[in-house]
Amino acid sequence: MLVPLIFLLGTGPVAAQPTALVGPTALNPADSTVIENATVLLDGNRIAAVGPSGEVEVPVDATVHEMPDRYVMPGLVDGHVHFFQSGGLYTRPDVIDLRAERPYAEELRRIKKRLPDTFRRYLRSGVTSVVDVGGPMWTLDVRARADTAARAPTVATAGPLISSVERPSLDEGDPPILQITTPEAARKEVRDQIMAGVDLIKIWYIVGGDETPADYRPVVEATVDEAHNAGTRVAVHATELETARAAVEAGADILVHSVSDQPVDDAFVRLLQENGVLYTPTLMVSERYRETFAQQLDLTTAEHHIGHPDVTGSLFDLRTLPDSLVPAGLRQRIEQAPTVASDTTAMRNLMRLHDAGVSIAAGTDAGNIGTPHGPALFREFELMRTAGLAPQEILATATAGGARLLGRDDLGRLESGMQADLVVLDENPFADITNVSSIHRIVKEGRVYPPTQLIPRTPTAVVQQGANAFNAHDLGGFLDAFAPDLEVYAHPDSLIMEGRSALREQYASTFQTANQLRVEVHHTAPIGTTVALHETIRGMPETEPLEQIVLYRVTEGAIDRVWLVQEE
Repeated sequence: MLVPLIFLLGTGPVAAQPTALVGPTALNPADSTVIENATVLLDGNRIAAVGPSGEVEVPVDATVHEMPDRYVMPGLVDGHVHFFQSGGLYTRPDVIDLRAERPYAEELRRIKKRLPDTFRRYLRSGVTSVVDVGGPMWTLDVRARADTAARAPTVATAGPLISSVERPSLDEGDPPILQITTPEAARKEVRDQIMAGVDLIKIWYIVGGDETPADYRPVVEATVDEAHNAGTRVAVHATELETARAAVEAGADILVHSVSDQPVDDAFVRLLQENGVLYTPTLMVSERYRETFAQQLDLTTAEHHIGHPDVTGSLFDLRTLPDSLVPAGLRQRIEQAPTVASDTTAMRNLMRLHDAGVSIAAGTDAGNIGTPHGPALFREFELMRTAGLAPQEILATATAGGARLLGRDDLGRLESGMQADLVVLDENPFADITNVSSIHRIVKEGRVYPPTQLIPRTPTAVVQQGANAFNAHDLGGFLDAFAPDLEVYAHPDSLIMEGRSALREQYASTFQTANQLRVEVHHTAPIGTTVALHETIRGMPETEPLEQIVLYRVTEGAIDRVWLVQEE
């Protein structure tokens, strides 16, 4: 069957012809409904019907996608992202100042240039909507671009953060964070942002030194009052219990992070219940900062597979940057290679609030160092599972919960009349939350996309995934770059390894014991389906650095042939 060119390009109006997804198991996390052998009928950008296949009439002119043994559910919502940040090492000079290596203006230029790619990586991850909870005013342009692009998530956005502190290193003429110290200035900023068209107002409620939450509360109260008078909700960054309590008492609608300094108390739980506050845990973001700064990154295979390879690769630059740029404490931590523990206080607080019926909306804080745009939700889901939530409960926070955060009553449920944002999976996510990454198809406003149509597996990207996972000592992500029938040769034709299983056997223990093992890529040269790398492997026990040329042949998105050419 030929597909119209306008559909392949992903531009123009949605085709009037209806579409039917026939045979999958339909999952509705909002109420845990399961319909086996279902048919989901799409009409334009809406769901026209959902039900058992014997009860849903498929029009004769419909495009039919047979999907037996698949699972279809609403598209995911990441309720906390920042498009002005890349997820890479150079994106927060206020946290670690590496502007001597990459000027912040250059980092922003790259972020803006990559936006269409970033949009597609969200869709490739099954994330069909996101909430940007604060950044420069140009974030409104990001929303506008997403609104007019077929291959982009739905975007809601806040403007610059109204903040108790300043961050001058992030100011390149359109600052993402504004230090505002008086109620009058806060009211004016709220009015200006609402006039510009923001969807939310965001407060960065940071309490430091000898301060208390009461010191900044007049500004918070004025911000909330002015926003509510205009019918706009307010989201607040407040990670300490007393700061979060003050924010909610002042009228905050959304807490965009977990309380992580101490267990929440009964009064706080009642406060959130009584005020209908949305709680976004963002369990992974602090973990990823700590992992990056210890060079002990534990990325999911999906993050290696879907995340932007250049951004992921930058996270390992701390090992090779000059000592003049890397603080001595960080360098010492890297050498010690400590185990990075998850935030159990935040997890316990999430579980307590969830059990008390507080509304939860999943979010990752994507864009921060180590938290990639697109697939970050998969790690967030793992941490929510560790906290104690069941798969259906986790998915409800990223579908119905996300829709509530967006303020949309036509998203987040698999029902007739909803916007046709769906994800089709190969495996059942209700049985195992990690199955949510087994993406077969993505549906955005009625258009059906195979994953490779959104993010092709180019030879260069596949090879870089292998290098990134090697540096992360991530066996799953490393093996994911190779084909089962892999053959490795000493150039030109001496076979030295056969099969991906042999690769697993070689590196399973090496990755665990060789803490300083890494590959430095000096030059990359793609030649058709083959990629030539000039690389040096360092950190092998009792072995000198190994400099070599390696040829990688990529077939159908995986490395199936490798030729090693060691330099004399």
